[in-house]
Amino acid sequence: MRMGWRAVVLTIAVFASGAPAAATFHVATDRTHVGFSVSNFGIGAQEGRFDLTWGKITLDPERHSGSIDFVVDVGSVNTGWDLRDAFLKSDLMFDVERYPSIRFRSTRLDFDGSRLVGVNGEMTVHGITRPVRFDVTRMECGADTGVGSDGCGASVSGHISRSAFGMSFGYPLVGDEVELDFSIRAVRVPDEPAVQPPERVAR
Repeated sequence: MRMGWRAVVLTIAVFASGAPAAATFHVATDRTHVGFSVSNFGIGAQEGRFDLTWGKITLDPERHSGSIDFVVDVGSVNTGWDLRDAFLKSDLMFDVERYPSIRFRSTRLDFDGSRLVGVNGEMTVHGITRPVRFDVTRMECGADTGVGSDGCGASVSGHISRSAFGMSFGYPLVGDEVELDFSIRAVRVPDEPAVQPPERVAR
């Protein structure tokens, strides 16, 4: 599967181009999602997304520094078919009861001048933590009239090996490499000490 962790990276990139120094942002849960894609039976790709995410980003573009803490609610997986979603949540795949979330924490931000172009960090999936890298492909910042605050939008992409995270069921009928695409919106907020999960919305 491809995981939408690039969304985190996207948000960072957006901030790097237009945000003031040492700014803090929160991911806009209702306008952010993580998409994934994985080879299915060798004749196509199965796509889906995670609908519930949250996170905190701090960024100081002048010093090329900052941090990202981004969380995905695995139970929000959505492929458009309830039966398939239930399988993905089962102990054969994500095992949501034991591992309800996926988490990314940055370890290094890469810049080209003042523009954020990549994010390195550690991702925890299925109870296993591995190093990953995401590329920032788009970023835009400005006044967000929808929330009455400064905001940023970004696109991030990357890929992971699901077997590296202990999820090898179905291979090779279901591919090992998962493509991830993040579409992120975030708003500037006063600095806060921790990432707080949003209230789950039933679907």
